[in-house]
Amino acid sequence: MLGRRMLVDPYSRKWVVALCTCAVGALVTGAPALALDQSVVAPKAMISAGHPLAVASGLNALRNGGTACDAAVAAAATLSVPMVDMMGPLGSGFALVYTPGAEDSSVRAIDFNGVAPLATDPALYESMQHKRRGILAPTVPGNLKGWEAIHRECGRLPWADLWQDAIRYAEEGWNLDSATVFHINRHIPELGISQGWVDEFLNDGQPVEIGDLQVRPELAETYKQFAELGSDALYNGPVGEKLIAFMEKEGGLITQEDLEAYEVIWSEPITTQYRGHTIYGNQPPSSSMVWMEILNILDGYDLASMEHNSADYLRLLIEATKHAYEDSYRYGGDRAFSEVPTDRLLSPEYGAEVRGKIDAEPVRAFKPVDTASLHRGESSTHSTSHMVIIDEEGNAISMTNTHGTFFGMGMVVEGTGLLMSNGMDWFDIDRNIWNDDSPNVLAMEPGKRNRWTLSPGMIFQGEDLTMLVGGAGAEATMWGIAQPIINTIDFGMDAQEALNTARARYGDIAHYTGGTNVGLEEGISDETRASLAELGYTLDEPGTFSNSSRGNTQMIQIDPETGARIGGAAPNGRDFVAGF
Repeated sequence: MLGRRMLVDPYSRKWVVALCTCAVGALVTGAPALALDQSVVAPKAMISAGHPLAVASGLNALRNGGTACDAAVAAAATLSVPMVDMMGPLGSGFALVYTPGAEDSSVRAIDFNGVAPLATDPALYESMQHKRRGILAPTVPGNLKGWEAIHRECGRLPWADLWQDAIRYAEEGWNLDSATVFHINRHIPELGISQGWVDEFLNDGQPVEIGDLQVRPELAETYKQFAELGSDALYNGPVGEKLIAFMEKEGGLITQEDLEAYEVIWSEPITTQYRGHTIYGNQPPSSSMVWMEILNILDGYDLASMEHNSADYLRLLIEATKHAYEDSYRYGGDRAFSEVPTDRLLSPEYGAEVRGKIDAEPVRAFKPVDTASLHRGESSTHSTSHMVIIDEEGNAISMTNTHGTFFGMGMVVEGTGLLMSNGMDWFDIDRNIWNDDSPNVLAMEPGKRNRWTLSPGMIFQGEDLTMLVGGAGAEATMWGIAQPIINTIDFGMDAQEALNTARARYGDIAHYTGGTNVGLEEGISDETRASLAELGYTLDEPGTFSNSSRGNTQMIQIDPETGARIGGAAPNGRDFVAGF
């Protein structure tokens, strides 16, 4: 089993806020994210997700006889209202689905990533801004069809019922929280040029304040159509007609042919081993293979014999991270367009090969060959949310959804209230900026799925599911997942402790131009700092970080002996965890 600690009764936690009430009456008790100081433990079902309202919706579905698949849809639909900056039905996603009672009880992976429109032409993207924002930025949407496919896999409640909380929040309004206010107001200088965005999110054209009631009638009508018609409303129905009309009016690339051609992809997950555990992740162009490769490399080192967050441990972690990211930038593209050698990269033999390189070169400067083409500033930060769910029957979901950058393409589809992703921004134009490869597996092509940092995970010990994990945070996502897993398996921490514990941050927010740069969070000793500097690392000044993200990681452990669900949520966002 994963490192076992004394189980903590959730009702003994230090409360700052007493309760959160969901639309249909279930109560979820908990503290705001920054006060998540202990794991929540429950005997039957649990959900950890990006916002308390979404957790309440998912928990209601579970209490009303639904499965993890039902809860995932309910949580995702609700999440797309208070966290519209992060994700929505027109975004992209990946998930792992485990249904132990089904005829096929294996873990299945689903890719509902967006695809580049058939009219994609790299020549149209002479300005990097055209990839990041505006009508040329979105890929063909995948989230709605992915949520529907997950519901068909193991859903039990009526599809329409799962949208009712989201519809209510959009129609009657919800009071803005501090994080949403922050993200809306800080984007006014950049996105205020779009009248549709201004009308949808600002207060009569003015900045918003905490507690403002935000009512979104067009979004409510759109969600009613999704509830009634399913994904057909988008891919071959009235919402899709509005999207195509908007594309034609604004000069976008997505056509009705793109919508009708879009399909989700079910596949076998990728796997590796770590300390006797079987690790599952999504196939590329998800980045699950990155944190899995980190674990595969570190499996050959006795980390448990080292002091946690010691210089010896952190050097190995950081150097393994560099190799895993380098492989992702070289190979982690759409498998329909290029071969991705995941079996080799996650094999014991390859782990040993990389360990030989780490032992021969203790500190390696890993930098791209073209720093001029890297994203810089706030536009490159994450806009992603992860959730993990397990129900009473053991059905489980690990799912990540994204808009790419905060508010995605930065425009609202006229007449719908919907945002789209900026998935095109995650393609290279031509050559690979990391290794100068040409042809480049990450380059944009019509019909291609872009590489994302979305990285769902599941961990088994023998036949027992023992952990659900995943996260967000741009390129910090993957080492932000690896470190808490190591904290549990090698250092015996429970979920919330593993998520809260100080992390080493590699690189910077511009996709790691830092070379030997490392940031150390408060709680890592001065002795470790001095030792890493002596080894040759360049360290951020205490309290400052070149990489503004630590990775927003969600985790649920399942005790194989008692079945207890032991959950944690990212302590640095709007994230929340609850169970019963």
